[in-house]
Order: sequence, then C-alpha cells, then structure tokens
Amino acid sequence: MAFEKMKKSAKRGLATGRARMDQTRAQRQRNKLLQELGEASYDEHTGRAAHEAVASKVRALDDFEHALREQASVHPGQERRAKDIMHPGAECTDENDSVATAAQKMRDLGVGSLPICGADDRLHGIITDRDIVVRCIAEGQDPGQVKVRDLAQGPLVWVDVGADVSEVLHHMENRQVKRLPVIENHRLVGMISEADLARNLDERRLAEFVEKVYATS
Repeated sequence: MAFEKMKKSAKRGLATGRARMDQTRAQRQRNKLLQELGEASYDEHTGRAAHEAVASKVRALDDFEHALREQASVHPGQERRAKDIMHPGAECTDENDSVATAAQKMRDLGVGSLPICGADDRLHGIITDRDIVVRCIAEGQDPGQVKVRDLAQGPLVWVDVGADVSEVLHHMENRQVKRLPVIENHRLVGMISEADLARNLDERRLAEFVEKVYATS
C-alpha cells in the first residue's frame, strides 16, 4: 500500500514538473508562429508565396492568442472546458516527416507522442514512441525511410474545444492516453497533457486519473 502511494505521488510530481515544461513550450510555440509569419510575409514580398500562405499563418497566430485569452478569462467556480485547460498550439510532426525525425522531436520535447498534421493544419493522426518501436523498428524497417503517415492508423481520439472536463477525462481514461488533441472547426488548436490536468484537477481526481491511465503500466 505504501509503495502504491509513493508511485502515485511520484507520477503526480512528474506531471507537475511537466507543467513547467508546457509553459516553456507555449512560449516557444508563440515564437515559432511569429517566425513562420515573418518568413511567409517575406516570401510573399519576394514573389515566392501567395498571400494565402500569410493569411494562414496569421490565423494560426490569432487562434493561439485567442486560446490564451480564453484560458485567462475563466473565473473560479466556472465550469471548465477543454479550451480552458489545454495548452494552446501544438508541436506537430508533418505527415511527410520520417519516423526518425518524429522520434528526434519527441526526444527534444520530452514527450511520448505527437499529433500528425498536414499542410491544412488538420489532425491526421497520432504517432507514439510505441508505434515507432513496435511497428517500425521491430518490423525491421528503416526509421529514416518510413514516413510518419504510414504509422497513422486506427481511430483518432480527440475532443472539441467546448468539451467539459468530464468528457476529457472519459476519453483519456478509457483509451489510457496521456495526451489528447483539442479540435476547433476541424483544426488542431491545442493539446491536453498530464501536466495540464495536474494544474486543473484536485488531488483526489488527479489520483483517480493516474490510477486508471497507468493501470497496466
């Protein structure tokens, strides 16, 4: 019994630590969006890109800032939604990236899964570290040659920005996933991780989540 309590406490501590990482990640995401907007504007100015490319980057930055404002405007006691607890923006791996590239990005971000996005910013799937090991390396395939899209199989698990926290937990616990994409108007706008739950759930509910998600760990 004491060991189980220690294990749960350790996992909660890990989730809290990841919360700090998510804050850093959010700032990095803003910087990345600003850089991409600047590059698109320059390409338009030099005739290498159409205005739609710039408009797309502006929309992505607006969505990001809007999500941050939405989270800041939630008052204590107000029913919380997916948009209120997610970290806005999401580091994706492109569907045309190699599995090796996705693995390196997971390492750099300190995560075990990544959403797969296309040029349309829409969610095309999820790739996990287990997918890489079991469905690529263990099959004798070269992770430098296999494309991420080749591992994007199975039903997508995600929630709408308006989903309440109970629905979020239902999806994550039933599927035993630790990161959940958040969708608005068919576009990926954020992710909900253990760290986000650690910031927004009381200790009892967080302990229940940890127990259910790590039941077979």
